[in-house]
Amino acid sequence: MGLLRVTVLAASLAASFVLAAAAGASTDGRPPVVWLKGEGNFTKSHRPVASIDKIVVHVTEGAFWGSVRWLKSPRAHASSHYVVSRGGKIVQLVHLSDIAWHAGNWNVNTQSIGIEHEGFTYGRGGFSNAQYHASARLAGWIARRSLMPIDRRHFIGHADVPAPGGGRGGSSHHTDPGPRWKWDYYLRLVRRYAGAQKLSVLPVVPAGPLRGVIRWRAKATGDISRVEFSIDGRVVRVDRRAPFVFAGGLNTTKLGNGTHVLQVHGVAGPGRYDIARRTIVVDNKAFALTSAGARPWTKVRGAVKLRVRPWGAKAASMTFLVDGRRRAVDRRPPFLFAWNAARAKPGKHVLEIVASSVDGRVAKRRIPLVVARPAPRPKPKPFAIAGHSLTAGQTVAGLALWQAFVTGQASRVEFRIDGVLRGTDLQRPFTLGWDTALEPPGEHRLEARAFGPGGREVASPLSVVVAAG
Repeated sequence: MGLLRVTVLAASLAASFVLAAAAGASTDGRPPVVWLKGEGNFTKSHRPVASIDKIVVHVTEGAFWGSVRWLKSPRAHASSHYVVSRGGKIVQLVHLSDIAWHAGNWNVNTQSIGIEHEGFTYGRGGFSNAQYHASARLAGWIARRSLMPIDRRHFIGHADVPAPGGGRGGSSHHTDPGPRWKWDYYLRLVRRYAGAQKLSVLPVVPAGPLRGVIRWRAKATGDISRVEFSIDGRVVRVDRRAPFVFAGGLNTTKLGNGTHVLQVHGVAGPGRYDIARRTIVVDNKAFALTSAGARPWTKVRGAVKLRVRPWGAKAASMTFLVDGRRRAVDRRPPFLFAWNAARAKPGKHVLEIVASSVDGRVAKRRIPLVVARPAPRPKPKPFAIAGHSLTAGQTVAGLALWQAFVTGQASRVEFRIDGVLRGTDLQRPFTLGWDTALEPPGEHRLEARAFGPGGREVASPLSVVVAAG
């Protein structure tokens, strides 16, 4: 059954090929091609033709139709843009604007076209003349459209592809097309089919809406010696050496959002030039700052800690200022700053963050704060005896509690009755328990004497009456 399916597939493809061949070659030099799109084993993209700068030559290591069927299958996890048979037939499996998985190196895949050739790398038969001519005609058409130089830097074998881990031959270290592939003969044919390339220059910029600093270059034929770069009709830079590149990149933040026209003017000599334009759309987000840790007009006393976050672009640096004076600079996220308000004068102060983006823009954030006045310290109370629990002239009987109310610092209080020391108290409340039943009735003179730091002492007298028993 497998053989039957292959035979049916081959017959179907052959019929398609006859129809394509009957239609004749295209007027732009492209050879007859049968389109048999694969599915699931390539990366859909929108590559402009000017981005293609390599053609990678492969060998199928198997028969033509079996190789076509395998490269169409998602199970292959590999693909190629074209397959060329020994008889000169060409099948296309991946669109030129899409990325085929053929080189074993993603960087090479993104900027190249893969062409498989029926045969074996070390087979005795080598490759047929019809195969060389068909492949060269196809490669010449691609080179002419993409302004690709026809040399061994831009036409490479699978064996020439850098391997991601070192070495050559892509990730699997392939050796095709091998020693039997005639490079000199092949490139002579490619140049013949490509014809004399006309003077041409193309602007090359990334696809889609553009943001920040982008790479802008001019892809030009070899005889162009000078390229003028213009934006919206104004010349902004001239490059006199290939490869022609807008040095430093185009900073789109200087243009403003919306559509702009980029132009490259390639000059080869007096009266010999080419001009090409590309309309771009600039869509930069505003560069701004947000912060956490302090709200405007907040009253602060101690440490203020700020965390700052940039929006719209990456920040190259952030400068922290207080009242216009620079206090700190940070060049790596997270952007954290601290300020000790306790050391500042009471009143209004302004914290300011000035950020520079990687594309040269500046964003600022001002945070006015109020440093609160420190709370007044309570005045120390004077060292004195403010009063007693007993009042002057009071009549007492039985057990009387006599307290001396001392303000300020006191180490002890001595209690005297009629000039005789009756007790000492070392802790507040300074108190003496007085048994008046042991005293003769009548008036008695009391005195409390408090002792403070530095040998200070104060006394407070009063007289009370002991009731008759």
